[in-house]
Amino acid sequence: MKPFFIFCFLILSVTGRSQTFPKKLVDSLTAVALSHKCNHPLVLNRDSVLQLLWKAPLPADRIDMFYSIVAHYDELTPARSLYFHQLILQGAQNRNDLVLEAAVMAELGYITTINGNTTEGLKMIYQSLEKAEATGNAQAIGIAYNNLGNCYPNNKQLSREYWTKALANARAGNDYLFVCFDLGNLGALFLKEGKRDSALAYFLESYRLAVAKNIEYIIPRNLLSLSSLDTIDNRLQYYRQASLMPAMIRNKAEKNMIESATARYYLSKKKMDSAFYFASRYYQYAKTSYLRTQITATGLLVTYYSTVGKTDSILKYVLINNRLKDSLSGNKVMEQAQGMAYTDMQRQKELIAEKAAFQNRMILYFVSAVAILLMGLAFIFWRSKKKEQQAKKIVQQQKDELEQTLDKLKLTQSQLVQSEKMASLGELTAGIAHEIQNPLNFINNFSEVNTELIDELQQELKTGNTEEAMAISNDIKSNEEKINHHGKRADVIVKGMLQHSRSSSGQKEPIDINALCDEYLRLAYHGLRAKDKSFNASFETQFDDTIGIINIQPQEMGRVILNLINNAFYAVAERNSNSIENYEPKVTVTTEKKDNRILISVKDNGTGISLKALDKIFQPFFTTKPTGQGTGLGLSLSYDIVKSHGGELKVETKEGEGTLFSIVLPI
Repeated sequence: MKPFFIFCFLILSVTGRSQTFPKKLVDSLTAVALSHKCNHPLVLNRDSVLQLLWKAPLPADRIDMFYSIVAHYDELTPARSLYFHQLILQGAQNRNDLVLEAAVMAELGYITTINGNTTEGLKMIYQSLEKAEATGNAQAIGIAYNNLGNCYPNNKQLSREYWTKALANARAGNDYLFVCFDLGNLGALFLKEGKRDSALAYFLESYRLAVAKNIEYIIPRNLLSLSSLDTIDNRLQYYRQASLMPAMIRNKAEKNMIESATARYYLSKKKMDSAFYFASRYYQYAKTSYLRTQITATGLLVTYYSTVGKTDSILKYVLINNRLKDSLSGNKVMEQAQGMAYTDMQRQKELIAEKAAFQNRMILYFVSAVAILLMGLAFIFWRSKKKEQQAKKIVQQQKDELEQTLDKLKLTQSQLVQSEKMASLGELTAGIAHEIQNPLNFINNFSEVNTELIDELQQELKTGNTEEAMAISNDIKSNEEKINHHGKRADVIVKGMLQHSRSSSGQKEPIDINALCDEYLRLAYHGLRAKDKSFNASFETQFDDTIGIINIQPQEMGRVILNLINNAFYAVAERNSNSIENYEPKVTVTTEKKDNRILISVKDNGTGISLKALDKIFQPFFTTKPTGQGTGLGLSLSYDIVKSHGGELKVETKEGEGTLFSIVLPI
């Protein structure tokens, strides 16, 4: 419909990077996009939307509903899409809705063009442009110019001119969907010309806007565009992220767009079996789609067979591709298309000339009045200028104050994050100290006993009682073995703690999740006991032994588990402080393998979470703890860490009875 991804397929093969690609920024935007809720149902009730469409008072609302109907591809075939276009066009004409009529005509013209009838399609789009200009509606004008730019893929200058006009009108009409389309189209043009910095700027602006407004239809396309500017090895990540976006659930065209990109990726990696698999799937879809899609699909197969050297297949698909191209953009077709573009340019020039003549006449008619008005305006301007300067001074002062406040907030935020990390480190340290104290006590005790035994041994040797001396030496040897055993135990504890406290590399490692949960449970408990001797609670584990080893970032996931367990112990301690009769504080840590997921649960019978606080617990800096006891960053950071693993962090609670936090990780 608005496929700036037509260019994306051409640019995916571009290599080399002229600037540093802002991957962290892109990944952050992607994380936000993945966290958004879906704006649309999986299957649209089009009859209901059609009824609402004709009741909508504003043209922008009617255009938005029109695109929801024709672009909501749950199982919408090209023929079915065409039916709804024609149905809505007829309804707009019957109701004299010129704005909606112009928008629908632009879309119908584009569909007609990419399906092989270029001349007829362009006529419709140019007619839609005239209708839109007659209404003065910037949104409808922008849609017409956008589609015109899409119809001239081989004329970069003309496409750029049309898309630039489309972008200006889309912005004027607050049409965020088409602002994203136009930015993507212009970015793709820059990339074709080798201007990677400009392309990146346009792609990022489009992606930021799409994520900010949650424009589901655009987000996967943005990821494909941005993938072309990152390294080849990273591109598969973008395709997988795009496939997780809400629009992918419904839209067959979008799904197959990703399959085409994936096929080109595997071609670049010389993984021919995978390349053929995805290229074939895309070709099967294209056979029932529009002509331009079929051209892209056959071109992809030509590239594949050229790589593997199958001459017969190359010839077959080259012939098909050339035949399709001739029907879509042959010399005669292009001559007619260029002629229509020239005619429209002449019409635009005539309109500009008419406007200029009208303006000149108006200037002539009112020149006397303007002279008088200018004198009055000069005085008004002088006074306004003086007030403006005063206002600017006030605004600048306010701006300076706001910047100072913002700097202070950023400093406070960084200090709070560091405080949260140091609090976790303190809890771990207390747990480690308690864990290592037991073996150290054994070592000290046995060392003291051995000192006494050595004195006895020396006495027995002096008296010549060798039998008793041998018995004492055996006791000394036994004690030395125990000292060695507990020394090794302490060594294992220290090495394990060093393993979990070292800085995260960001790489996933094979980890026994049951052992990790058990270790952090004990550390959390001992750490709290070390800080507060009166603290006491029972805890138990229910581990699924069938889980085995899984790949995670152990330091990051350990921080999440430690935070949830600490919160659980805090909750039961709070409830216990109320001296409830027969209350036994208890924390349970459970692991379970279910389908293709791992569930890690931390359950307590503490105070629970109020409904008022439940919606805010994952927000940064929100805490229910007293001032000085919590930063409000623990659950927020935990939520982000689990999301970065592709998982979910869920909570179930009942105020006054307890809480269950669940980490759901994909295998």
